Amino acid sequence: MIANIFLRIFLVATLLVPAAMQESPVIAEITVNCKVHSDKALNFPIGELSAGQLVEILEDYSYEVYKVLENISGTSGWIKSECLKIPCDTPTDRSILTRRQLENFANENNFASKTNYLIITDINRQKTHIFTKNDSAWVLIRSFDCSTGLNASPTTRGTFTISDRGTWFYSERLNSGAAHWLRFNGQYLFHSIPMDRHKNIIDGEDIVGEKRSSGCVRLMPEDAKWLYDNIPGGTTAIII
Repeated sequence: MIANIFLRIFLVATLLVPAAMQESPVIAEITVNCKVHSDKALNFPIGELSAGQLVEILEDYSYEVYKVLENISGTSGWIKSECLKIPCDTPTDRSILTRRQLENFANENNFASKTNYLIITDINRQKTHIFTKNDSAWVLIRSFDCSTGLNASPTTRGTFTISDRGTWFYSERLNSGAAHWLRFNGQYLFHSIPMDRHKNIIDGEDIVGEKRSSGCVRLMPEDAKWLYDNIPGGTTAIII
């Protein structure tokens, strides 16, 4: 009987442990037969996709054209937005990973970085974790709530490298700006929550912890500044 009690306790405890990080692709449905292009201007067709096929959205441009990947055929390229049925945004997974789980994930995957720092952004949980190297192991030093891209403008996933940075930018196209940005992939940045042209936080945009952006990874201003001040160029950024 005692053995059975311990077994039940073990099983319950196991069920309460949240799953480690999982990939969070945005899978959309092709609604009409359409041409796939090698360029976002849609000038050079390279193939076709059929209605009913499922594709992963890799990135978007102004919600007008999307770069997609059809995994079975390997077809990848740009298509018009009207060809896609994009799923609704899923709620944030509020389960909390332990320090050990996070460090095991970083070390068991043998992530490499040209610096002594490593960034991992967990889209599913809307968390950005910072690790530093201790001997040969990654050790967690910071965790920030963040906001990644909406399904209609997802944050690009993969392994990237921090390149240039700046203290401020303003986009006339998006009618907003942000402070303390670090570039990790082309137009995709880590940066503060949105601000107006006068560097005031925009009403209603002082929120992190859920999908809200046009593809960048938003952070609270103090967290964006910490990244800017502490993370050197060449650091690996993993977006899951």
